[in-house]
Amino acid sequence: MNHLLPLKSRIRRYARSYKAQFSNGFSVDTHRTIDIAGRATPVLMHGDAELNMNYAATDTFTERTGVTTSIFVRKGDDFIRITTSIKNQKNERAVGTLLDRAHPGYARLLQGQSYLGLSSVFGVQLMTGYDPIRDSAGRVIGVIVVGMAVVNKFYNGLGFKLTAALSAGATLLLCLYGWAFSALSGAALSRALPADEAHQASAALHASFSNLALVGLGGVLLLAVGMYPVLQRLVSKPLIGTRYAAEKLAAGDLTSLVHVDRRDEIGQLMHAVNATAQGLARIVGDVRQASDSITHASREIADGNADLSARTESQASALEQAASSMGQLTDIVKLSADKARQVDGHVAAASQVAGHGEKVVGDVVQTMQAIKRSSLKVADIVGVIDGIAFQTNLLALNAAVEAARAGEHGRGFAVVAAEVRSLAHRSASAAKEIKTLINDSVGSVDAGGKLVEEAGSTMIDIMSAVHRVSDAMSEITKASEEQRAGIEEINTAIAHIDDMTQRNSALVEEAAAAAESTYDSAVKLSSAVTAFKLAGS
Repeated sequence: MNHLLPLKSRIRRYARSYKAQFSNGFSVDTHRTIDIAGRATPVLMHGDAELNMNYAATDTFTERTGVTTSIFVRKGDDFIRITTSIKNQKNERAVGTLLDRAHPGYARLLQGQSYLGLSSVFGVQLMTGYDPIRDSAGRVIGVIVVGMAVVNKFYNGLGFKLTAALSAGATLLLCLYGWAFSALSGAALSRALPADEAHQASAALHASFSNLALVGLGGVLLLAVGMYPVLQRLVSKPLIGTRYAAEKLAAGDLTSLVHVDRRDEIGQLMHAVNATAQGLARIVGDVRQASDSITHASREIADGNADLSARTESQASALEQAASSMGQLTDIVKLSADKARQVDGHVAAASQVAGHGEKVVGDVVQTMQAIKRSSLKVADIVGVIDGIAFQTNLLALNAAVEAARAGEHGRGFAVVAAEVRSLAHRSASAAKEIKTLINDSVGSVDAGGKLVEEAGSTMIDIMSAVHRVSDAMSEITKASEEQRAGIEEINTAIAHIDDMTQRNSALVEEAAAAAESTYDSAVKLSSAVTAFKLAGS
């Protein structure tokens, strides 16, 4: 019969029943704290047992009664939940939370008063009872909370009230019967009548009250039978219509609405079913429209990604070919640079040889000039010799004349003079020949000197040309090196671009697969939404 009591009375009974489990009293261990969800909480004791995160009593009571329980410990002016049978959306114990200071029962609990009222815990409406916990000195050290979910308001409706009234009537009738029988039997009749008459009167009264009880019970049954059509019309038929609408709603038909012509709890239920259907219709309509848009957009994205993937693959292939060509060009430029360095080395060697040749030609010119000077000196000496021979010839001629004058005495001297004259004549002839040869040599030396000078000028021109060629080859070599370095950088950049293009191609393929998957999901969503029947569809 507990469920026939008002909800607040039931909460009070459950609160007393739960508190009765803690008969050893409560205390707080001020020397220790326990960390609960990051909060240092004082240790609440029941006798020698710690209650912090001790869920045995709470779970047992909840399993037995279906009523949620919690215990808070006081810390300063706050109450911290240390044990509970309530779990959050993650199926975790809701411990470590504070009792909101804006809670209507907060001030009453601080003053040591109980609170009874509705509360919302994790979206569930509860009828809750808050009772303060006191220590042996009467100080408020915690709170015990019990709560019952308010899930069936039909208990406050017409059908429940009628049933409760019938049950209460039958109970009252039986109680009156027992009271009247006890009041008019036994010692009361014995005092008023003799024993035999009292016994007979008691038996008659017992029979009369039994008949009266049977008549009362029959009346109650007849009243219940008579109320059945009323209940059928007021409760069953609207509920059947509401159930039919709910079944169609569950089947996906969102066009079926219940006609509502009443304002009681059943009417509110029918309005709620209609509101649910209309709300679902709006949501499904929006989802259907959104799924169509997603399907269209995902199809376009998939097509665009497919085209982009094809173009990316083509670009990757072209970049790969370009990278290969750049690699070949790099090898060619590298070979040209190597050849240019070799030629530059040969030109440098030729420049050194030409410089040495220029020096040799200069030395030859100087030697020829020295020979020319020596030849001129020899010519002068030969001239002196020729003069000496001429003078000797004259002296020999004079000596011959003097010897002829001397006669027989100068004959020997004349022979010597003749020999000297002959020698002078040969010396003059030899000197003349030498002079002729010297003159020829000087002419040859002059001609050779001119040729050597021309060769020296030519060697200077060759050296200048070799220097220009060497400078040009150096510039070519430097340019080839720079070109090779630039091409290598370009080749590296192309390789990097090719790598990035390959990665982009892979990403585009993944995006295309994701878009295709999104399209498939959108199609499935559209197919799922089409299971709902909407108005106008």
